[in-house]
Amino acid sequence: MNALETYQSDAVERPRIRRRLFWALVASLFLHAGVVYWFRQTQLAQFNAPTERLVPLRVFNLKPITISDSALEGEEQQAKPKSAGQTPARKPALKPLDLPDERPGAEVTEGRMTPSAPTPAEVIKPVASETPSGASENVEAITRAQESAAKVMEQDLTSLKDSLLKDQPPGASQSRIRLPEGESAAQSDAAGMAAASGALDKLLGRGLHAGDAPVTMPGGALFEFASADLRPASAEQLRKLGMLIKQSPDVTFTIEGYTDSFGDAAYNQQLSQQRADAVRSWLVQNMDVDPGHIQATGYGATRFLVAPQPVDMRSQASIDREKLLEQPNRRVEIRFKFHTAQ
Repeated sequence: MNALETYQSDAVERPRIRRRLFWALVASLFLHAGVVYWFRQTQLAQFNAPTERLVPLRVFNLKPITISDSALEGEEQQAKPKSAGQTPARKPALKPLDLPDERPGAEVTEGRMTPSAPTPAEVIKPVASETPSGASENVEAITRAQESAAKVMEQDLTSLKDSLLKDQPPGASQSRIRLPEGESAAQSDAAGMAAASGALDKLLGRGLHAGDAPVTMPGGALFEFASADLRPASAEQLRKLGMLIKQSPDVTFTIEGYTDSFGDAAYNQQLSQQRADAVRSWLVQNMDVDPGHIQATGYGATRFLVAPQPVDMRSQASIDREKLLEQPNRRVEIRFKFHTAQ
């Protein structure tokens, strides 16, 4: 390459280089201006001016002190040389000065001011004794009152328990007292059911007539205690009753349910109605009896065959005696109503 070509090449590149340098300088100026503006607008957390004092400000309270002339004279006389036989003058006693406490009101901990613990105040002894003289008497009185309240509460709970056992709300069959079935009760129920079976056989043989006595079935033989579910063993007597109803189309049969005196009136009324309905439903479903010839009515704890006696609900023996005594009251009676005169 000759010198002329080299010279022309440099001449062409120079303006281009100048323009690039100019724009680079302009960009650098804008960049530096932006950095300066950002630093002026942004405050760094580590370089903020402290708003709290790191060292607490100490305040001193100065009290004026007055020195009497007599005290100064005594010091001058003491400074003079003592002569023989001369008694030195007695230096007056100076009162101690009360200087203020210079301890700071705050402590510096890790750059923060923490208030110091206050000076404990002088404990003032109470004039009166902390324990009253009649404390022991009060404690004894409170103890007696608590014992009396406990006795009253126990009596109330006992009476409440007795009342709950005696009077149960309607539908609370599960909460009633479940009395044990004794052998004598089972024998009596069996005898009553045998008598009812014999009466049904007699009526089936000769037919119903006006004035015939109602047929009584013991409730213990038909149902479980405090239940309206029929026992399977009662099916034979119920079949005989269904046959009697079928052969007596001109008679309306009324099934009446009764209970004993245990429980409240509302519960007994509901239980007796449920038992009468259970007998009627069994006859309709199993014997195909006309529902129009059967009526079911519950009378609850009424029309007792045996008068109830007072019972001690806390004594199981007393409950068993009354249960056995009132067994005839737990029954189902079948009455007859003729449509035409016989």
